[in-house]
Amino acid sequence: MNHLKQQLIEKGYCILDGVLPESLAENILLEYKSELNWDLYDQQRHQLYDIITPFDSLTLPQKEEVYTAKFHRNNILEKNDSIKLAFENYFIPVLKEYSPFDVNDFDFRCYKLNEGNHYRVHCDGYAGKVNLIYYVNKEWRWDWGGILNILSNDDPDFASPIFPKFNRVVLLNNKSFSSPHFVSSVEKWAADSRYSIVSFNK
Repeated sequence: MNHLKQQLIEKGYCILDGVLPESLAENILLEYKSELNWDLYDQQRHQLYDIITPFDSLTLPQKEEVYTAKFHRNNILEKNDSIKLAFENYFIPVLKEYSPFDVNDFDFRCYKLNEGNHYRVHCDGYAGKVNLIYYVNKEWRWDWGGILNILSNDDPDFASPIFPKFNRVVLLNNKSFSSPHFVSSVEKWAADSRYSIVSFNK
């Protein structure tokens, strides 16, 4: 069995670098930077932590806390020919190759995080068996924030931070793992917005 597929089965996530041809990855970055019509989502969901797995560990959100997420989404980019090409010719084949489960229903979204944008701890099992996250930015720094952290199923005191590297894909196994994860706030000194493509697949 492919070692990345094995990681997705055993660890709940795996990382693939250099997924798109360089020219296509560069073109998608240009499309993101030139697109101005972003919709802001500023979510506050009370009692969400009552509904999703109540977290036993005190290192994770408790029932009385409010789930928040703040991000931008772009419906125009989701119809962009280069991004559709990347999804159909590269991302779907990656999902079909590495997913331990059949995936046939695909959905992708184009996101941007600015200063203060973030996602609190959440689980995406309701949205799909396997998540695909693709990082668009050519340059980033650890201390700019916007870091995906995947929490361990076995030890809630431990998380795996994933650097948003250019042309990198992260796959999350939501079916075999609860896969709680969060994205830290983008800091005020970040020199760019954090761009990503996120796909939920059933």
